[in-house]
Amino acid sequence: MNPLEEAATTKNKNVIDMAITFSAMHRLFEKGSKQKIADKLECSFGILASCHDKTNFEKIHSEFCEWFVKNVSTAEKKMKNKKIKASQAASYGQAAKVFDVAAKVYVYYCHFPCSKSFEKLLPMLHAAVDTLMMKNLKKKYPEERIKATTIEAVDKSEYDTLQNMVTKHIKDEYADSILPVHYDDIMWHQLNRSV
Repeated sequence: MNPLEEAATTKNKNVIDMAITFSAMHRLFEKGSKQKIADKLECSFGILASCHDKTNFEKIHSEFCEWFVKNVSTAEKKMKNKKIKASQAASYGQAAKVFDVAAKVYVYYCHFPCSKSFEKLLPMLHAAVDTLMMKNLKKKYPEERIKATTIEAVDKSEYDTLQNMVTKHIKDEYADSILPVHYDDIMWHQLNRSV
């Protein structure tokens, strides 16, 4: 590999590492998971440049999340009441949040994989729904019947429902003037800064 190729590859790895760290979720998973997740994201993001439609993007997203729930476990956690919460398989909601935050950093913030792909991919990105955002959406749309109370409990079906709720909220509050990735930034700032 020549030095320019090595620099480009390293830049790509650094952006993915920043994205995983930015999500702050890596600390929720078993020791050694961060590199495993980074490697899988690098593989998934490596095909984004050839992603030509929403169906293809959804396939990449879904394959990552399905891989994640089979290969990543949560870390054992000591609770405030001194009880130990055992390690368990990661949920689809956790997998999707990792992918969605990483994709936001990779595509929206860093304009990867290239400027041509950025324009095409931006409308396809999902909102990275966290627990506070989910609670807010559940208040606004109680008819949607989301049973999960945290992202840790969200399955594929509820994740899809949450993304539909995001789309509905964008239409109701923002007259379709923003994308889910913009909504994610706005709501994360509003909900997390007010806590």
